[in-house]
Amino acid sequence: MEQNFEKTKNWLFSSGVLILDENDTNCGGVYSFFDEKKNEFSFLYPEITGYFLSSLRFLYDIEKNPLILDLGEKISNWLIQLFDTHGGIIQGIYSSVPQNLSYSFDTSICAKGILDFYQISKNEKNLDFGKKLVSELELFIENDGTFRPLKNLRSNQFEESKKLWYKQKGCLHIKCAMPFFQLYQITKNKDLLKKGCNICDTYSKFQNPDGSFSLHLEKNTINLHTLCYAVEGLLYGYNVTKNEKYLNASIKAIEWALSKISDDGSILLWFNSKYKEKAAYPIAQLIRLIILLNSISPTNLINETKKLASFLNSNQAKSENNFIDGGFYEGFTKSIFGWKKIPKINSWTTMFSLQALYWLDNHEGKSFKELVEYLY
Repeated sequence: MEQNFEKTKNWLFSSGVLILDENDTNCGGVYSFFDEKKNEFSFLYPEITGYFLSSLRFLYDIEKNPLILDLGEKISNWLIQLFDTHGGIIQGIYSSVPQNLSYSFDTSICAKGILDFYQISKNEKNLDFGKKLVSELELFIENDGTFRPLKNLRSNQFEESKKLWYKQKGCLHIKCAMPFFQLYQITKNKDLLKKGCNICDTYSKFQNPDGSFSLHLEKNTINLHTLCYAVEGLLYGYNVTKNEKYLNASIKAIEWALSKISDDGSILLWFNSKYKEKAAYPIAQLIRLIILLNSISPTNLINETKKLASFLNSNQAKSENNFIDGGFYEGFTKSIFGWKKIPKINSWTTMFSLQALYWLDNHEGKSFKELVEYLY
């Protein structure tokens, strides 16, 4: 796994997925993916830029490389500039054209990333911006702990749409509790703790008797990626609160997911849906979550990580093209001709895989607390 980990890290730092040219107005921004057909990076993605900051904290704990701090400053400065320019964390930039929608989930990931970077940089500017993003997130929270999915920055109105899954309240928003818990740990503001718990407590609105999480309220569609997001929020909350309900709900969800594993180590991305996909990124998420559960109490679930890792590693690109080599493909779609690989090297799949690969080799002897604080 060590060689795969180094190749993964090299792609994140050297492929061009992170803009490093200081003459570029978007220096510090991170692209969503490299399009193998067009031979170009596409879609500057603030949410994923937040994940990159969290990845840097994880790597800095391992390597203490001062270059990581320099990169983090570029990234955090881009996010601050983005927020100041548009009045919020916008969805992204296609071909230099900004989107004018701000999603609560994206804002929470950026808040987590900024707070993660503050914890290694100790730069008060980053703490102040993290507080600003959490304050922005508070505007999205309903009284019952669910989240309004997005705000139109032109009209300054909250919106929702049944046409797209990510424009609705969903189980994924349980992960939005993470920056509230993290900022509580930094500031000891108990109001933040209360809000984090209120968000995590919404798990009962989404979890089904079999342990799975419905993507949306009172619907039966299940998405493996968002199920993992929900569990990530719950386990992070469990670390802070020691609320056994969060742990038990997480165990049930992971057991359900692993009951769906195929012979090749993949799990379908969608259930009770017209979509037919096998994605690599939730597999990386699952590996991390199983390792976290095993660090609380040794479980036979850990045996499944070998099969999951086999599928995950089969998605790592091997190429003489430096834009591609070492990154991870998004996954597969199904057509009448069978499963077909999506020709995109995906940035968040690669970031999730970076941590999954390292933890697979280095989790033994690590406590739950030592691992979960680096979860992103």
